[in-house]
Amino acid sequence: MEVFLSRFAFIFLIYAVVTSGYINDILSCQMQRLLVESKYFRHLLGILLVFVFIMLEGGWSFNKEVDKMANNDWSSGNVIDTIQMALIIYFIFLISSKSKLVPNLVFFGLVLMLYLINTQRNYYKERGMITDEQNERVIMMSKGIFAMALAVLLYGFIDYVQYQQLSYGKSFRWSPFLLGATKCAHVRD
Repeated sequence: MEVFLSRFAFIFLIYAVVTSGYINDILSCQMQRLLVESKYFRHLLGILLVFVFIMLEGGWSFNKEVDKMANNDWSSGNVIDTIQMALIIYFIFLISSKSKLVPNLVFFGLVLMLYLINTQRNYYKERGMITDEQNERVIMMSKGIFAMALAVLLYGFIDYVQYQQLSYGKSFRWSPFLLGATKCAHVRD
């Protein structure tokens, strides 16, 4: 479970990278057009981005025993499991992007807290600076933060779905809601 908690917190990194994506101004006109006009290409690129970041860590595997058989790096990680995990993480990212501001900030605050706590716990554990009992307490606390993050994620998503359904009425559609770009009248180019 402790490895999963760190991996779940990986979503924070994705959000940081994706939201800083003003780099398309330096791409060719055809590539800019593809990024602007194809929501499917943007999502594929997002999944690929998550996959690449995980592979840079050595890839992730669902099977801990097989994973421990050898050290992994970007060129020897489990590609199949990593693609599956990238899809799961991207789906969580997608759901998290469909939330109003306060639940979104709370969710990402909890995810960041989860990342910071588990990274520091790993640092202490690797250096023998915490006891097994302290380590277990921190893991239990992390599980609580994880549960709160999931609750906020679900609340934020459901609340935003209801908000959008009220706003759009009968013209509300799931595909544009989940995969389309949100057009905000008060945000200018």
